[in-house]
Amino acid sequence: MKKILQCGFLFWLLALQACDGFFDEKPNISLVVPQTLDDFQAILDGRPRAMNSTLSTGLLSSDDLILGPAILNQLAFSQVSSYFWREEFYLPDESDPNWFTCYRKVFHANLVIDGLRNYSPKTALELQRKTILEASAKFYRAQGHFESLSHYSPYSDFKTPNLMGIPIRLTSDLNVKVGRIAQEQALAQIIKDLEDGASLLPAKPEVPTRPSAWAAHAMLSRVHLYTKNYEKALFHAEKTLEIEDALMNYGEINPGPTYPFKIFNQEVIFYGELLSGRYALNTQTFVNPEIVRMYGNGDYRSSLFFRKSPVDSLVNFRGHYTGDYFVFGGLAVNEVVLNKAESAVRLGQTGKAREALNYLLSNRINPKNFSPINADSQSELLQKILSERRKELVFRGLRWLDLKRLNTEDETKVTMRRKYNPENSILPPGDPRYVIPIPPIEVDLNPLIKNP
Repeated sequence: MKKILQCGFLFWLLALQACDGFFDEKPNISLVVPQTLDDFQAILDGRPRAMNSTLSTGLLSSDDLILGPAILNQLAFSQVSSYFWREEFYLPDESDPNWFTCYRKVFHANLVIDGLRNYSPKTALELQRKTILEASAKFYRAQGHFESLSHYSPYSDFKTPNLMGIPIRLTSDLNVKVGRIAQEQALAQIIKDLEDGASLLPAKPEVPTRPSAWAAHAMLSRVHLYTKNYEKALFHAEKTLEIEDALMNYGEINPGPTYPFKIFNQEVIFYGELLSGRYALNTQTFVNPEIVRMYGNGDYRSSLFFRKSPVDSLVNFRGHYTGDYFVFGGLAVNEVVLNKAESAVRLGQTGKAREALNYLLSNRINPKNFSPINADSQSELLQKILSERRKELVFRGLRWLDLKRLNTEDETKVTMRRKYNPENSILPPGDPRYVIPIPPIEVDLNPLIKNP
């Protein structure tokens, strides 16, 4: 009985966090059960820290940034561990908000899917709305599971049998404990959920915080690029861009405001934010100088993305697609254009790859300085695309995923080093520390999710 009451309270607490107004009217915990389509929509429309939050671990672990000593002293132990790639990642009783974010999203999605099974539509319009809600929930479930897979599981070709993957939760019943399943099984479920979204959701969302076919295809392109399935990554990138491919002309954006980019700008396919923390607004969160030096003359990104820091002649990042200091963690057209370019060149379709890359750069570089890329060599064009991906998607939380897949190829391997701080660290390609450990406190609660 105690276990059931604990689970019931956790259900109420999680639901309350994600849905402010609906549960305020139901003080009796026994009545905290979604009943109408509006209730289910309210769960999926949870605050950004619920359904529209993504992991910050990858950003902190990547070579996008440098953290100064003042901010390091203010971060949680596991955040500092992320930054220095420590083997001892957590304090004994420390939880992980990133792990919690993945499965909080999955829980809410399953709550909607389970509830809709027992909902009988009264009209054709209700049936259509129910279908969209279920497809939306599957999108969120896939997103949460993929975030877990890309951070808490080793990188592989996703064909190796029985390689340890992640827990896949397909029920909101908190009494059901699940363990890690094989990577290829986890990936198959993620893709299935997203494909359902791509086929059943409306092409464009009512608001950018909700899923759509546009977002599902973009997410499928990201997933397939990560797993090196370039045919499908290209297919879904093109499907995304068929719906809408408009890029902002950076030359038309005023660099004067502190944060030049507007929230919900025309490139935003699906709005999301990385879990914020003290690092997001601190002047000692610097951009890696190696990236800053990559931008050429007339590149508008340099002035729109960066501002001078008062510390050590370094720069801070300000180019978030959130309208403020929150780090954008959603899906955007510029990422998909780069997915298309990279997938195409890896498949030998150099003309298509050049076209995509030049479309991006023509909207990023002053026309007086822009010369279209004419490289015919597949390897030369690939390196150019990867360089532009590095410059375009800085501070998006995507670099960690790129490093994991690029480190499997001799031509693109990267050894990361932390040299700015007294605690120097090195992370070679393919190191086991590329797998974020699940916190011991979670493993103690469910031994089925043990770490590798």
